[in-house]
Amino acid sequence: MRCFRAGPLTALAYALISACRPGPPEYTARWSSGPPLPEPVQELHAAVLRGRIYVAGGITPRDFGSIRVYRLDSAASAWERVADLPAPRHHMPLAVANDTLYAIGGLGPGGFSPVATLWLYDERADGWRERAPLPEPRGASAAAVADGRIVVVGGFGPRMKLSDSTVVYDPGADRWSHAAGAPTPRDHLAAVRLGNEVFAIGGRPIDADRNFDRLESYELVTGRWTTREPMPTRRGGLAAVEMDGRIHVFGGETTRRVFEEHEVYDSRSRTWTQAQPLPTPRHGVAAAVLAGRIYLIGGGPRAGGAQTDVVEVFTP
Repeated sequence: MRCFRAGPLTALAYALISACRPGPPEYTARWSSGPPLPEPVQELHAAVLRGRIYVAGGITPRDFGSIRVYRLDSAASAWERVADLPAPRHHMPLAVANDTLYAIGGLGPGGFSPVATLWLYDERADGWRERAPLPEPRGASAAAVADGRIVVVGGFGPRMKLSDSTVVYDPGADRWSHAAGAPTPRDHLAAVRLGNEVFAIGGRPIDADRNFDRLESYELVTGRWTTREPMPTRRGGLAAVEMDGRIHVFGGETTRRVFEEHEVYDSRSRTWTQAQPLPTPRHGVAAAVLAGRIYLIGGGPRAGGAQTDVVEVFTP
């Protein structure tokens, strides 16, 4: 379903709720409903630690940035709330490196200001600890883990200037280093690891009506970026996961519509294919793979400021 709204996306417009309502989801054989989030949230991220999905922060109907963190076991019928973040965040990537969950940068605490914080989740103590901050503040970036290190690409810094460098975090040394920037600076992108490379997917140059179809890969050993085959659909505000050697890409938005598209990239054949679309089109949605299934969590069912608690599960 498409919802139309005039004018560029601004912080004020982002906070408004459109009157356009999506229709009920239509499930196919491979899609099913999962345990809903305890509250509607958009602009959140997900990661899997020791067989459980974690989501953190985001924008809720009550908050410009949330401190709440939830986790889900594949056998559970409901999400469990764990220790809150030290401060509100949204547009904040999560990553798991060496069996440890990290929350990276993001926007907050009371608006769209990028921050440089890096927090580590202490599972035993159920609490968060500060680690070495990012070299520069950045939000709406993407992160993936390769060779035990966290690679952060894209996003924007102060005054909404696009970040033109890639940064790499070494958990053992608690140290960041700069790496070559991706060929296409962008925010609201996705990143996944596939083989020995980190793939940067889609995104936009701040403006949601100028989405990219770009697919670029970074090899940590050589420090080189390679331009890959573009996505069939230009999308920012999307989510992506790797599963069985393929990249699944979901959702996204412009200022006028939210995407239902689900496209799959096969690096061996270097081709894209269409897959069964999202039952509930969304942007700012979290995605994670658990027990052989892909979970699509929360997000915005309408362009701009909107939230849902919907969780939908794709079984390949």
